Amino acid sequence: MTRSTRSLTADVVICGGGSSGAALAGVLARDTDAEVLLLEAGPDYGALDNGQWPADLLDARRIPTTHGWGYSGPAHRSHPEPTAFDRASVIGGCSAHNGCVALLGHRRDYDRWAELGNLGWAWDDVAPAFARATASLGVRTPPDDELTPFHAAFLHAAVSIGIPRSTDMNDPDELAGVDACPVNIVDGTRWNTALAYLDPVRDHPNLTVIGAALVDRVEIDGDHAVAVHALIAGKAVRIEASTIVLAAGAYGSPAILLRSGVGPAQELQRLGRHPVHDLPGVGGSLADHPAVGIIYRGTERLHEQMATFGARHWSPDEQTLAKARSSRCQEAFDLHIYAVAGWRRSNAYDHFGVAAAVMDPLSTGRLTLASLDPTVAPRIDHNYLSDPDGHDVAVLHDGLDMTREIMASVVADGLVEEVHPGTGVESTDAMRAFIARTVGIYYHPACTCRMGPAADTGAVVDASGRVHGIRNLHVCDASIFPTLMRANTNLPAVMLAEHLALPIVAS
Repeated sequence: MTRSTRSLTADVVICGGGSSGAALAGVLARDTDAEVLLLEAGPDYGALDNGQWPADLLDARRIPTTHGWGYSGPAHRSHPEPTAFDRASVIGGCSAHNGCVALLGHRRDYDRWAELGNLGWAWDDVAPAFARATASLGVRTPPDDELTPFHAAFLHAAVSIGIPRSTDMNDPDELAGVDACPVNIVDGTRWNTALAYLDPVRDHPNLTVIGAALVDRVEIDGDHAVAVHALIAGKAVRIEASTIVLAAGAYGSPAILLRSGVGPAQELQRLGRHPVHDLPGVGGSLADHPAVGIIYRGTERLHEQMATFGARHWSPDEQTLAKARSSRCQEAFDLHIYAVAGWRRSNAYDHFGVAAAVMDPLSTGRLTLASLDPTVAPRIDHNYLSDPDGHDVAVLHDGLDMTREIMASVVADGLVEEVHPGTGVESTDAMRAFIARTVGIYYHPACTCRMGPAADTGAVVDASGRVHGIRNLHVCDASIFPTLMRANTNLPAVMLAEHLALPIVAS
């Protein structure tokens, strides 16, 4: 449904149509009578049946490179160049742009949220929302006959060193395992939240979706959020609403709050913005799963096997993943080790990689504004490997040692050869220098508007997603995670929408 943007009002305005925002709009339009307006900064390609979706966004075999925000920043002080912090600017957000891994993590992730004072967020509380999200996204686990030769070799090699073959990678009690990843892929199509949640309700009269709508700020009168100011197709528009929900992601939502005058007072004053509400936690606690990879060159034998397989089968870049425990692991597991078939050129593979990521990191960074102009990207500093006792680098070191142990039999079988960092890099000092030099994101930024009780001075929202101290203003995206879960964040971001939809409209 479309309508004039000259004068807009709605019961609920959702600012951001990504993994959480599109799902939230779909649930509210389906299950309530609320008039819902969804604003997405990128394009809205409409329903899948319209035939307007770009092929690269639908093709689940490889990660798209279009529709990015162009974010970048420092990953580590030793990096000579900024690191790209890719986020998607399109309806469906990163669910239209990612590797389609649909993991939920471990029971302890969510029980810990409740232990931090977030009542209603323990595993038993969120499990029903996960079940609904999994069903809506069409999540399935590929059978063995769909695994490429490289991914199958990785899986069998991991089992050979003692990592158990998982029977369900989304078992919330599993401590270790390796298998094909559960994925939100339907008949080869990346089943993003726009397809899963918006398409079934696009004809509902209580839903309006507007693309090319960049949200600038929220207008706050006293302690009430009353309107959203946005640039729609380049024109300034004010939108009044009874309830306003920020769903612009871990980078976008804190930036909107800061431009609205909500955040650390000193930082706002430095920018020339009058503080409307001093909330020190906005933009802080930025977390991701730091990751480092080993690169392999495929031998002629592997390339022949991959070409033969690809001629007959669907052949994605990402398929297999291991959950493992480092020497520092205190509970559940703290490592992902995952195989990636390298970028294609002329239908060939450039390289094959196996990466390790810290799933329970201690290092955190911060997001700040470079300008009050909404078209200027925020400053993003992930501050990887900064925890004072060296926990994160130690876990990554263990992960790379485990990666080499897994891949030893694949090398011995004549399928790959290590090229980076190379077999000559083995000492502790050399490996830790390599980690510092190459550490990067797992594309799971979160926690910049983290959830917690009002007594927690770093918390931004309460357990219903409402911004502390401001009525009618909520956040519903990965920025509110109190801590990272031991999983890729897309499925948990959709779970948020399922879990918070009715509390948001009821508040």
